[in-house]
Parts: sequence; C-alpha cells; structure tokens
Amino acid sequence: MKTQYIKLLKKQIEKLELESFDLEAWKTSTISVLHRIFGETDPRAKQIDHLKIDYSSWALRDSDSNYKPIETAKRKGKEVLITAIDEIEIFGAPESGTSEILGQDFASKLQGMSDSEKKKHFEGMKKDELVELILKLTQ
Repeated sequence: MKTQYIKLLKKQIEKLELESFDLEAWKTSTISVLHRIFGETDPRAKQIDHLKIDYSSWALRDSDSNYKPIETAKRKGKEVLITAIDEIEIFGAPESGTSEILGQDFASKLQGMSDSEKKKHFEGMKKDELVELILKLTQ
C-alpha cells in the first residue's frame, strides 16, 4: 500500500507541471487523495485548500519583482506533498480508521465494554466504516 500512496502523491506533483494546470481542480483532486491516505481530518488537506493565487495589489507591492503568484501556490502545494511522501517513507503507510477497526478481533475488544461504551464506539464511526464493518462481518 505504501508504494501506491507514494505513486499517487507523485502523480499529483506531476500535475503541477502540466501546461493546462488549474489550481482549483488540482486542489480538489489533491484533497481527495490526502483524505484517502491520511483521513478526513488531516491538516495537509486544509493547507492545500487554503492555497490561492494572490494577485492583490498588496501581494504584488510587498513582493520582489520576481513574484509569480501561480508559481508560489504550486511550490507550496509541492512542498506539502513532498512532506507527505517523506512521512510515508519514514513511518510507513497510515492505517485508516476502517482497516484499524476491521483488523482487530471484535470479540475480545467488545467483551470488556459496557453496552453504553459499545454504543458510543459505534456511534463515533463514519457511515462508510460501518458499511465496511457490516460487509466484513457478513462474509
């Protein structure tokens, strides 16, 4: 899984160099990739979402003469993805909440829980996690 995640992130980096680059489209697909790999709450997705091409007079006035708004946004996005790749290479592929839940022995985990704890545990799960859990349990 680790190599697929890295491949996916590198593909997003390659898209930054396309002649037909569109920042908003790239942000949407990159956020989707980051959510898939690191989960919905990953801060990198927010960093990507906040990228913008700043043509305001203040940004242009306060920068040096080499300021290129599109290139600045691309550079920031690339750095976020390179850091994500480095993290995967060093720490390994993250386990999603679903795989963490499904990888455990439910009988032993749930035995020590009260009914209210069980209810709280399952209420905290996302819909797709619950669907995957039910599918796994019915196999």
